[in-house]
Amino acid sequence: MGFLRRRFSVFAPLSINRRGLSFLGTLGFMTAFFGSRVFAILNPTVVVAQGSIHFHHFWYGLGMITLVGWLGIAFNRPSLVRTYAIIFGLGAGLVGDEVGLLLTFGDYESSLTTDFFVGVIGFIILASTLVRYRKIVMKDVTHTSWNERLIYIGINLAGLSAIFFAVNSITPGLVLATIGIILIIAAFEAARAGIAAGMISGSIAAFGNFLLAQNYDIIGTTFEGTPLAPTSAIESLAATTIYVLAVDVFLSGVIGGAILGLVFARVHDRYLKSRSLRTRGIVFGMILWIFLSLPSFGSEFGHLYDTISVIIALVAYLAYGILMARFFSRFKRNILDPTKRVR
Repeated sequence: MGFLRRRFSVFAPLSINRRGLSFLGTLGFMTAFFGSRVFAILNPTVVVAQGSIHFHHFWYGLGMITLVGWLGIAFNRPSLVRTYAIIFGLGAGLVGDEVGLLLTFGDYESSLTTDFFVGVIGFIILASTLVRYRKIVMKDVTHTSWNERLIYIGINLAGLSAIFFAVNSITPGLVLATIGIILIIAAFEAARAGIAAGMISGSIAAFGNFLLAQNYDIIGTTFEGTPLAPTSAIESLAATTIYVLAVDVFLSGVIGGAILGLVFARVHDRYLKSRSLRTRGIVFGMILWIFLSLPSFGSEFGHLYDTISVIIALVAYLAYGILMARFFSRFKRNILDPTKRVR
């Protein structure tokens, strides 16, 4: 029951002194600094310029620092300060990588921001923090659940994507940001259960739609001249097949499954309370099928095609509901409280 009462509370308590926050901030700083430095070394000629304006990645860093500064004032919640520390460190690293450029008005390779200097300073800060406050850091950093760690890894990946966006490398940036967002969402066990169920149900839908697309010509030939015959042709069968697999497995399975998992966590205990979780999962799948699949009936591909497609969707959504109910109770977290002694 504790899992149901704390569905979205994935953050472990902080220690009283909170020295681990400086460690996380410095770690984010080092990650962003060396990440952007390595990128600049490997891609020295990649820049974003629009007329006389040269857009540098320190602007993204300033944006991160400003954002968490405002959030720290407006939403000063203890459960979020570790997240603020990581984002602040990432932003400071992006700005720090271009300190020389800012101070010299154009010399990115200035000795003011040499890797050795920043590396030594960062190492000293991290080492001194670990040596002096080792026990406190262990409480604030390592005494967290894997759910919370997934959030911090996802934040780092999403933050590093700013390097690619800064140089107009949209595709790598989107990939890195998407992975980071997926990891953040996956930190919630309801979302993880939804992803697991969505991948399986998405695979069922993908396999059924793949067979349907492959046999589209047979349907058209067999039922030619009848009301069941398709009224429109699929122009590129290969492209359509790839699209079906991508949408059903990735978009519907991973992203859609995670979102629907969070929705199920919110609403499953508000209806059919006397019924089992499995029954509520089946009802949830039926509702999804009614609202997400039935409206697509009546397309230009013909009544028979639409009927088979809707039946495939029914099987997939029912599978999702059953699997969601099954996985939902298994993805439980155990957040340790450092204020309590283990006997």
